[in-house]
Amino acid sequence: MFPYASKASLKWKTRRPLLLAELSYLKPDIMCLQEVYTKNWDDTYDHWFKREGYGAQMFQSVYKSHGVSVSWNKERFEVVDQLCVRMDGTEQVCGEKLETDNVALIVVLRFTEEDKDAGLVVSNTHLYWKPSACFERLQQQVLLQRAVRKMQDKYPQYACISCGDYNTTPDDAGYALLTMPRPVTLNEWQLDNLLPQTQADEEDSDDSDSAKPLSYSEMAAAGTCAETDESISKRRKLEDEEREIEQQLQRDTQRVEQLVNTMQEEGQVLKSCYGTYADVDPSYRTEQWKGEPVYTNYSLWKGTLDYIFYSPNKLAVHEVLSLPKEDKLMPGIPNDKFSSDHVSLVARFG
Repeated sequence: MFPYASKASLKWKTRRPLLLAELSYLKPDIMCLQEVYTKNWDDTYDHWFKREGYGAQMFQSVYKSHGVSVSWNKERFEVVDQLCVRMDGTEQVCGEKLETDNVALIVVLRFTEEDKDAGLVVSNTHLYWKPSACFERLQQQVLLQRAVRKMQDKYPQYACISCGDYNTTPDDAGYALLTMPRPVTLNEWQLDNLLPQTQADEEDSDDSDSAKPLSYSEMAAAGTCAETDESISKRRKLEDEEREIEQQLQRDTQRVEQLVNTMQEEGQVLKSCYGTYADVDPSYRTEQWKGEPVYTNYSLWKGTLDYIFYSPNKLAVHEVLSLPKEDKLMPGIPNDKFSSDHVSLVARFG
């Protein structure tokens, strides 16, 4: 995955001190980490958080060795509730079982020294990684939004902060459905990307029997007598396949419409802390991704996948952490200065 990286920079004994030094330098009141390995949590993170005055929770999938964590400064917050969200076959969205294996963690925090009725609903997630799986990620977003709404219904005065590696770029339908006012009109490209991927979409056909069927033009030129029993069989098979593809497309389009409508009906409109980052630093501006940074992930693939979303009616962003310049990251991270292939995002709210 990281052919540019030295063997030393990929080892935990090298990455560990770099990561802890970065956490110590930033020292935010709330931290959300993704892809936290159980072994590293037990021997490093949990001890560090306790020593530095943080409360912390971690949740992982049953089938994976890593998960997500939320930690908070105990001098400023106390935890009043939490919810672990599984995004696997035990859950359904729009009548369909999820075929992924991801998780989210929601922690409800109350301020300790300020208004006792004030607090935050903080969620952290790491959505399905596969680039073509926009449909599956939107299923996960619906599930996460439902869980967040459940907590907000219990604590209606609390603001929402949703963090994570959404594996979603700013031009994806998932981003638009999280951040744009209702109703959201998706473009053709976004809708096409939401169509569920089938095995046939991802694998080239190896059926030699239908590799070179007799074309209609060839049959027309030769006359109907050219349709032998074999060519008739091939033509009918091709027609059946085309009919099934069209029917499947109609079914998938209906599934997408239902999922998009559900997200619009049940999900709240959030705002991205880095959504206007390009206004602060124009060197990060792209027409495709509007105001978001050009990258939060800088490996072989470079682009924006990570976000801090928040309730714009209850919170305002005062500052965000500047992103490292590309000359510090090239040709990719991790390296001898950065412990992860993703850069840190930090926001200060008012």
